[in-house]
Amino acid sequence: MQLVHLTDLHFGCEDKAALAAAAKYVRDNKPDAVIVTGDISKDGLQTELDAACNWMRELGVPVMLTPGNHDVPYYEMWGRLCYPWERIRRAQKGLQVDAWHTSEWSIVPINTARAWQFRLNWAQGEISRGQTAIAAAELQRAAPGALRIVITHHPLDWPNDAPIKGMTRGGLRGLIHLTDAGAELFLSGHLHFASARLFETRALCITSGTLSQRVRHEPCAFTVIRRPEAHVIETEVIHIVQGVCQTASTRQFRLNAPLNPGAPAVVHARV
Repeated sequence: MQLVHLTDLHFGCEDKAALAAAAKYVRDNKPDAVIVTGDISKDGLQTELDAACNWMRELGVPVMLTPGNHDVPYYEMWGRLCYPWERIRRAQKGLQVDAWHTSEWSIVPINTARAWQFRLNWAQGEISRGQTAIAAAELQRAAPGALRIVITHHPLDWPNDAPIKGMTRGGLRGLIHLTDAGAELFLSGHLHFASARLFETRALCITSGTLSQRVRHEPCAFTVIRRPEAHVIETEVIHIVQGVCQTASTRQFRLNAPLNPGAPAVVHARV
């Protein structure tokens, strides 16, 4: 199994050379799927969202998408309040956006972006108890031996060495409950920073780089994920330098088997 994890395309300030290199990599290597973890636009304009989704549809492999905080009408208060997700819903037709179950994987998306919040920085993310409960129930539908993957825009765990500081509300609680429900791999973006770290040796958390001009301390990048055997995940971080893909690092992580795979998750939505 081979997956390509892209994030933070930011059409509107995209890096065209990086996008072309990433698309060539996908066409040449033919991964089983591409997973895109949000911020596909710069300002949430319909033209940006349409261009990003058209680019994804042209990759020639199945693509799964979850939105990010830049995918709402970014500077339009009326749009934020009244129809925050309408534009991306129109744009994403033909892409996989709901939980996706195959014999090899179960991929469960969670929208951690919010159109508005009771805090100053609306760019930060949140995962609610209700979202956690729904995602945990979806993970129970995984086929025996399938890799259980949760995708969000904001990292549920915030890396200590991330180039920006922040916190996903409910993130650690969600990470614990979803790992207890059998999740083995968490994919996110937002940081424009490639990172992979284990959570309690039971799950691997990955953030990937950006394909836009908004780089932070590293060139444009994406991550390739392979599963050479059960409970082993291999990551390859690809940097794009002057329009050429270059392997920056390759690592292998061995996970402990889930404590009780297939057991109902003890997660309750708060009414």
